[in-house]
Amino acid sequence: MRRIAMLFTLLALPSVALSQAPAAPHDPAAVRKAIDARNAEWTTAANKGDLKGIVKIYDAGATIIPPESEPMTGAANIEKVFGGLLGAGVKNLKFKTTSLDVNGNYAYELGLATYDAPGKDGKLVPGSDKYLVIWKLGSDNIWYYHLDAWWAPSSHAH
Repeated sequence: MRRIAMLFTLLALPSVALSQAPAAPHDPAAVRKAIDARNAEWTTAANKGDLKGIVKIYDAGATIIPPESEPMTGAANIEKVFGGLLGAGVKNLKFKTTSLDVNGNYAYELGLATYDAPGKDGKLVPGSDKYLVIWKLGSDNIWYYHLDAWWAPSSHAH
């Protein structure tokens, strides 16, 4: 049931964005470059353990949806979730964008996050998650995470 509710939430966000006044078109290559730079800021902050640096990349009303969790909104929740992950020993985070679509002041990114995390024996083992980020262009002309959802890749083919 949570998955159905999450799906409806994700499907409703673009329609809310589209119901607003149309924004000027953006050059997709320029948006990709800006988002790649913001993702680099995110991973640099995470790999340094800089939670405030991570939080500042999200807009004020941002929502995150961690795996097997309900949506959470706000800086305090974002800091708590990522503080827990980094505190658990997750290191060497990297993002790889697999697709990016731009629609006005919103961009929709799918990608793969890779990282190293402590295994049962405490040694670092490689891991990965798929993610969806809905980016929102701020009034300062900077792209911010507006919605960030991630999940573990399926271990079986469909």
